[in-house]
Order: sequence, then C-alpha cells, then structure tokens
Amino acid sequence: MRFNQKNIFKIFTLLFLISFLVLPFLVKGADEIKLFVSPEMFELKVKRGENLENKIKILNSSEVPVPIEATATNFGAQEYSGTITFFEEPAKRVGIEDDISFNPRKWIQIQNPNFILDPKETVGVDLSINIPDDAEPGGHYAVVLFEPKLPSFYFETGAALKTIPKIGVLILFSVEVEGVKGAEKPLVISEFIIPEEFRLQKMENFLTNVFGLFQKAQAENRELFSIVEKSELPFTLGIKNEDIFHIKPEGKLSILNSRGKVVGETEIKETTVLPGKTRKFPVEFKPNLPDVLKKYLPASVLSAISRNLLFGKYKALLSLRVDNDIINKEIEFWIFPWKVVLPFSLFTLLILFLIIKYRQRIKSAFLVLFKRKI
Repeated sequence: MRFNQKNIFKIFTLLFLISFLVLPFLVKGADEIKLFVSPEMFELKVKRGENLENKIKILNSSEVPVPIEATATNFGAQEYSGTITFFEEPAKRVGIEDDISFNPRKWIQIQNPNFILDPKETVGVDLSINIPDDAEPGGHYAVVLFEPKLPSFYFETGAALKTIPKIGVLILFSVEVEGVKGAEKPLVISEFIIPEEFRLQKMENFLTNVFGLFQKAQAENRELFSIVEKSELPFTLGIKNEDIFHIKPEGKLSILNSRGKVVGETEIKETTVLPGKTRKFPVEFKPNLPDVLKKYLPASVLSAISRNLLFGKYKALLSLRVDNDIINKEIEFWIFPWKVVLPFSLFTLLILFLIIKYRQRIKSAFLVLFKRKI
C-alpha cells in the first residue's frame, strides 16, 4: 500500500470514526476521571535573565483515555481566606497594562501542551522558564493547569453527575535582584483573639460594671480580657506579610495556667502568605489529658472531660517563626465552665446545709454506730 496523501487521509478518517464510535462506550462505563500531578508545586529562587528547565508528571488513573490541554496562568490569593484566584493578567497597576516584567505566566513555555493520556499512563510535560532581564524583584505566582477536553456525549442527559478534574501545579517565583532586599521584619501578627461567639460576654459586661476590671482604653480592646466556658477553644489568628516575597510562618500555641505550667499545645503548621496579604484562620486548642484516661475511658467521656477540664485564669502564648525571625504574642483569659460548676456548687451547698441543720442527729448516729462496733 502506497502512503500517498489520499491514503493518509483515509487512514486518519478511519481512526477518527473508530474513536468516535468506541470512546462513548468506554466513557459511559467508566468511573469519574482521576488525574494526579507531581510535583504539586515549584518554589524557584531566580535571577533576571535566567533560563530553567522543569518537568511535570501527570497520571491518568481512570479507565479511559483523556485528552488534555495544558495552559499557564497567573494566580493570587484572596485577603484573609487565602483562597487561590486565577486571572489571565496581573493586577492592573498605574501605567502598566501587560508588562512581561510583572506577568509570570509569560515566562513559562509548555513544550507539549496538548496530548492524550491513556488509562493508567503517566506523561512528562516539559517546561521552559525564561526570566526576563527586567523582571520585577519580589514574588510572582503562576500555575500550570491541566484541563480534560471531553466530548459532549460525556455530559449527555440522563447520565450520572460527572465532574471534570481540572488540576494544577503552582509555580512560586522569587526574583532576587542585587541591591534589593526583603523586609527585616516581614511577619506581623495582625490579630490574635478568642472569637466573640465563644465568650461569655454577659458575664464579661457584668464583671466590668461591678468590679471595674477595665480601664476605658481596655474596654475598647476586649481581647485583653476574655471569659470562656469551654476548655476546647478556637483562637482566631491573623498573619500579615509585609515583604515583597512570600513567607511561610510556622510555630505553636501554648496554654499556661496561673502557675506557668503548660496545660496543652497546638502546632501551627507551615502556612504560605503572599506579599502584602493577610491570612486569617482558626487555631484549635484542646487540653492535654492523662494517658491513663485515654486508655480506659470511651471517646464520648474523654470529649466531655476535655471540654470542661480547665477552670480559672490562663495565658495563651503564641510563637511564630519565619526563617530566623521569631515573634511572640500573648493574651490572658478565664475559663468558667458554669454548666458544670454551678450544679456542683449547688449540690455542695445542699450537702453542707443538711450537715449543719442535722448535725446533732448525725453526731448521735455516729456515736451509736461506733459504740456498737466497740
């Protein structure tokens, strides 16, 4: 058979018809499409004019072939939540529309952006990264997205709910320029409080009015003094990055009693904060329980003990670290588990009342009891 232009056209037409007829049955009988990438993120410290080569591996773990399109786009993070936001162009700046020095997606060339992943196949996608000579110093952030390009019959009416797993690899550039340094103190703790909904605010107000526990300045800053009911607490932590590069703070939260003894600690895992952004998130605390209780008591009982274990005045000590910079902050608070304390107190008062009122009868009963034993 001669492979002239006419025969080649017939072969491609036949292959297309076969795939069009067979692929719908494969997709209909398959589970959801599952894709995995490795690595999930690149952190690159680069210099102006530098050229890099990198590779991303993508795995199709489903049972059907999947056409893939790879694209590069920029990303940022929403204030406070840190949720990633994708956008085609960098944020508009004064006098700058589409400047490549600010636009990291244009630094990335994908060598093989369109391909088909066979079932259980892994493909390597090559990246060429070219840092422009006038790249702006600081952090720049892009993502390589892998999106399945599926035929319309995959979503035909009557079929089960289908999802398309759009997956990406983050690329965090730190452009280092001679003479340009980052902030000496990039990390700022913008907020460290116990949320109002977990505080006994009526009791705080009552004690404020009766005993004058607050000065006027303190009354405007209620995190200086808090009363809570539960020993298990969510603290709200706000971290601000004042650097031109991203930072990755980590540390711990320690709770100390009035004698300075640690009653529990919570690890704060490494968190990425982009330049100029503030991240807010809860830090959950639970007191330490003796191992003997964990060994013999059921989970429901342990949970009840943990929620009502602590009583009195405590100090929350926050310690965060970025590289060699350590920053600390502390707040004081009181724990008053009134749903446990009040019934116990009433029961104790009742017992004391009965003992005092009937002390003569109780004394006589004890004398008679001990005489019989003698």
